[in-house]
Amino acid sequence: MNKIIVNKDDTLELKNNVFNIEINCSNLTLNISGKVLINEFVKKEKDNTNIIINLANNSELLYNRFLNINNMDTSIIINQDSNSSIEYNYSIIAHDKGKLTMKSNVIGDNNKTNIKVKAITKDLGSLVLECTTDNKEKTNNNELLESLKILMLNDEESIIIPDLLVASNEVEVNHAATISGIREDELFYLNSKGIEVESAKKLISEGFIINNLNISKKELKELEGIINE
Repeated sequence: MNKIIVNKDDTLELKNNVFNIEINCSNLTLNISGKVLINEFVKKEKDNTNIIINLANNSELLYNRFLNINNMDTSIIINQDSNSSIEYNYSIIAHDKGKLTMKSNVIGDNNKTNIKVKAITKDLGSLVLECTTDNKEKTNNNELLESLKILMLNDEESIIIPDLLVASNEVEVNHAATISGIREDELFYLNSKGIEVESAKKLISEGFIINNLNISKKELKELEGIINE
């Protein structure tokens, strides 16, 4: 499948298809209609992109995004009206200081919003992760999920700022936020199977970010290549 490479600020109309994408611009708007799958797996020095995703009524988006990144200051805004669904799976390996700001605006009825971010900090990497889901008043039958996790492989400081703004009684809301290192019991188990410490840490960390993405076996091979570059 061909890859869409966006090198300048643009607006893309994406409808009823699977898209592989690489974003190398400052500002990008994605207008989604129908059933759309987006995969974005890249390694780059920096990412300073502002992305706006607009979901039309009766649309469905699955977005798998993976960045093996040094510096980042990324903003993502998601706008949903009614009868739409988004599963946004974002995995990050951060080697230097970074910031990710996500905002989801739910302004209509019968929407599903599932935002899952998993990040690994290593080397000099750290991350400030802000995620806000805003469910507007006088809306009904919306389901909102935020799951934000950072796995620290270093001693740098990372921060998660989760926020759910709910102005309606007719909504189902869940969120989770965790920052942790690799658990000793996981290391002990793998060591007991004859796997050395560094190899065990690599298995645990790669599994952590890969399992966050809803991808095929073919896409998994492509992702593993970028992880190990």
